[in-house]
Amino acid sequence: MIVSVNEALRRVGEPFPFAWEGKLEQQTYAGDPVRFVGTGKLIGTYVYDGKTFRVDAEAEASYETTCARCNKPMVQKLSFSFTEHFVRSVYKTPDDELYPYEGEKLDLQEAFFDNLFLEMPMTTVCSETCKGLCPICGADLNRGQCDCQKSKIDARFSALESLLNDHKEV
Repeated sequence: MIVSVNEALRRVGEPFPFAWEGKLEQQTYAGDPVRFVGTGKLIGTYVYDGKTFRVDAEAEASYETTCARCNKPMVQKLSFSFTEHFVRSVYKTPDDELYPYEGEKLDLQEAFFDNLFLEMPMTTVCSETCKGLCPICGADLNRGQCDCQKSKIDARFSALESLLNDHKEV
């Protein structure tokens, strides 16, 4: 995800387009491996203002995950956009929210993955109609009902039962 910016350094304020498509290597996010499927895409523009580069980009990536309800493997596709700023490494301070660059090239990989991980949902489901697994025996309820006895809720907790039936996030 390297972008050559030598022309932009001489033409301050002028936007330049770029495009990248390629294989994404496995990454680690929150201690877990993230395996990508297919190719990642990045399309956008960059502008040099005399001190920093502003990069505006549209990105796509697909990764392997599992359904939060039925635990089946699935592929999740993400499309997202981002704007980031790059400054020469010698001017970057630890408190900056800027990405460093050296010479006449911007490496967009760190910005790409930072923004991708911000866009990843906490949970994914294979479909909105997924019934999930039986909480007693673990059977896949999408394949049919199991023979488990569903116990009645203790009368002392009956007021809480309405929360389970409203399908609203608590």
